[in-house]
Amino acid sequence: MDIKSESGFIQRYNMLIGIIIIALFTSILLTILPYGIIFFGDIYLVIGCCFGLYFTFKYKKESQSHIKTGIIVGLTGSVLSIILASIFIALVYAIDFFLFLLALLVNFGIMTVFVGLIIGYLFGYYFRNKEGAPRESSRF
Repeated sequence: MDIKSESGFIQRYNMLIGIIIIALFTSILLTILPYGIIFFGDIYLVIGCCFGLYFTFKYKKESQSHIKTGIIVGLTGSVLSIILASIFIALVYAIDFFLFLLALLVNFGIMTVFVGLIIGYLFGYYFRNKEGAPRESSRF
């Protein structure tokens, strides 16, 4: 593979790679150090979303909408990160698996949806204004 084909692969799958970055970064750090300011690993989710969304917008295709791309990647990555983190922590700490998994999904899951949506929207809005792209229609 030469450099051009590798960058084509990255640009073709930029959203998927951004989602994987968010999910892996958040779940691995949450497994290693399960602490947070308000909830378990909230700062890890914010940093993971920033890394994943930055990567996604760095290799964004011309046809991709800024706001929609940010919301989709932020929301999907944050939901996937809570699922992976819940499974990792439940397996590592081996406390009654199903109750612990349910508690993590409920407590951490509510926050991840909002954080993913908000950060995705903010990154999409920032990169849309930075590139001077025309406003998108309000139809989703």
